[in-house]
Amino acid sequence: MGRLKQQAVIWMSGALLMLTCGTAMASTRTEIDSISLDVESNIEAGDSSGDVDVTCDSGDYYVDDIEITNEPKNGWDDGDKPKLKVTVEAEDDYYFSSGLSKSDVDLRGADGKVTSVTRKSSTLIVYITLDSLDGSDSGYDLDVYGLEWDESDGMASWEDSGDARKYEVRLYRNDNSVTSVLTTSDTSYDFSGYITKSGDYLFKVRAVYSSSDKGSWEESDSWYVSSEEADEISDGRRSYGSSSSSYKGAWLRDSVGWWYCNADKSYTVNNWQYIDDRWYFFNAAGYMVTGWIDWGGRWYYCGDDGAMYYNTTTPDGYYVGDDGAWVQ
Repeated sequence: MGRLKQQAVIWMSGALLMLTCGTAMASTRTEIDSISLDVESNIEAGDSSGDVDVTCDSGDYYVDDIEITNEPKNGWDDGDKPKLKVTVEAEDDYYFSSGLSKSDVDLRGADGKVTSVTRKSSTLIVYITLDSLDGSDSGYDLDVYGLEWDESDGMASWEDSGDARKYEVRLYRNDNSVTSVLTTSDTSYDFSGYITKSGDYLFKVRAVYSSSDKGSWEESDSWYVSSEEADEISDGRRSYGSSSSSYKGAWLRDSVGWWYCNADKSYTVNNWQYIDDRWYFFNAAGYMVTGWIDWGGRWYYCGDDGAMYYNTTTPDGYYVGDDGAWVQ
């Protein structure tokens, strides 16, 4: 019995020693709270591909991978801004601080800026946007990132661009365009009315300051939609677009027609808006539309005052249901 007790004491002592050593080893890892990257880009307008090198002069971390995320299929154009995804790994005895942000990344070499960083202990992902090719940078912040799908309802969204006055968006299915270029002042767009068939869907968006100052087109991830899902998304739609909030603004009229100025000075384009308990549709120029409207493969009717009819018969004898769509 005495020998068993002695062995137990020895085992417990060994376990405590291992735990102590492990804790001591963990505490000796050094935190990295800032990094420096040297960027060399040989991308030029007219090139069909790009060559970018990112290095660092540090024994604490190293560059593991470099990816150009927006390399165009048909070559680089004037004004394009190459975007990089740089993976940085910490050496064995180091880790990246949880508070390390984009302002803690120092860029050297090619002109550009860090747009965001993501971190997971020993791995740091740095997103970099290089300056416009051929020096055609307008000086405005028109970078768009964070493109996402809401797969429950077909809503596309993205992060706000610093100087954008509006955004241009376009929907694609199986690499073929589904819509023309659409315009919105929001950082989201409801494509549910256009998702009517199965296929791989993606959208593109770019920020617009003026007709001569536009950012580069950014592309979302592809999203596969089955026939059943397409039916549910398009037929189950009730928001009629991304501008479904009830804004307190003012109706205005000019030589072309009526339009609605929201409280934040924005206006809805090529979409529906809910105003004073009624739905109104505004065309690509932002003007109120009357008469029959083909939206997402279904027909809606707006009277002379612009308000959408529902649960009634239109002046030309067609019945529309409680969602406003023509009942065939």
